[in-house]
Amino acid sequence: MWKQRLGAAAFVGAVATSLLTACASGGGDTTGGSEGTATGTKTVDVAVLPTSNMAAVYLGVKEGFFEDEGLDLNLTTVGGGAEMIAGIQAGSFDFVAVGYVPLFAAAASGLPVRMIAANDVGGATEEEEWQAVVVGADSDIQSAADLEGATIGVNALKGVAEATIRASMQKQGLDDSTVQFVEVPFAEVPPAVANGTVDAGLTAEPFITQTLADGGRIVETPSLKLGKHFPNGVWATSQELVDADPELVDAFTRAITKSVEFASENPDAVREILPTFTALSPELAAAIRLPVFSADLDRSQLDTFIEILLTYEVIESAPDLDQMIRD
Repeated sequence: MWKQRLGAAAFVGAVATSLLTACASGGGDTTGGSEGTATGTKTVDVAVLPTSNMAAVYLGVKEGFFEDEGLDLNLTTVGGGAEMIAGIQAGSFDFVAVGYVPLFAAAASGLPVRMIAANDVGGATEEEEWQAVVVGADSDIQSAADLEGATIGVNALKGVAEATIRASMQKQGLDDSTVQFVEVPFAEVPPAVANGTVDAGLTAEPFITQTLADGGRIVETPSLKLGKHFPNGVWATSQELVDADPELVDAFTRAITKSVEFASENPDAVREILPTFTALSPELAAAIRLPVFSADLDRSQLDTFIEILLTYEVIESAPDLDQMIRD
């Protein structure tokens, strides 16, 4: 079995599952595989997280994009990327919305997983970045330069959050070796920076909005520093399904691509659907920074991402992107 650092996918794989405690599942059988129905549609088992960046697939179902392709989605909410990869391997899931790290780790270990479309990316500006390093209202830290010598909370040590912060600081000519990282779940970052338990903390929405409402501020956007629209989440399947039913994979790819594009173009629809599958209230859904949706798999950005993950030992070996990306 491949080695995976726990929590690695939480920052750049998808917003951490601890972000939102409610979950929504399509229910029904989760034994995997595609089955014909009396209406001629195929039921496919799909794993998702109870997080805001899953809005695209829910919108796709609502708008009928999957129905148009003859697909009926059985959506099952899971705890994280490791569970998704295990489900792909066991045949329990046909498609998963997963972070790149568990997917890269699985591929590097020899598991034949395939990427079919991206789901979400980082922001192109600081104003739209939905994952950031924040500080409390009374903090003296004003920018990334002030993070030298600081204690920074991250959701998992030696994971993606730590790696991207280090890489961003190095890119800016800052000494990341002076930083002490401690484990702080995303949900606990606002009180931790407010009471001084840590000097700063990496978190995501809705906790960025909470921190700002408490008088705190954003001081660093490491993902953005590494590149505009830096990779975050991706849709994947198994080579076994690609070989067994390429038409099904093509149909799902068309539908999810259309869904992601719809989410990107209709932020009001995203905000409206968020409370239906997350713990967000309509008021908070209207206030937070939304995920940035994009179906494009940027090969150059993925190469950069892999280099960072290797440098900071988040993954042990590089996956073969030529094999992983399905044309």
